[in-house]
Amino acid sequence: MTMQRVTSITVSTESAEPLRGIIEIDCADAAAKFEINEELALQLCSDLERFLTQVTRRSRDVRFG
Repeated sequence: MTMQRVTSITVSTESAEPLRGIIEIDCADAAAKFEINEELALQLCSDLERFLTQVTRRSRDVRFG
């Protein structure tokens, strides 16, 4: 699998009940759309929070190390 650099991400709501949405990820030469439900959105949110916390913690450790 080749790694692509993401240029933008768009999230839109397709349905409120049941909650469903579309995530569109654009790269320099391609775009992909994914339908997600509430369960997947919560998992993604949790994973992003963990990612952002690790970055913050790592940069803090470097400064105060």
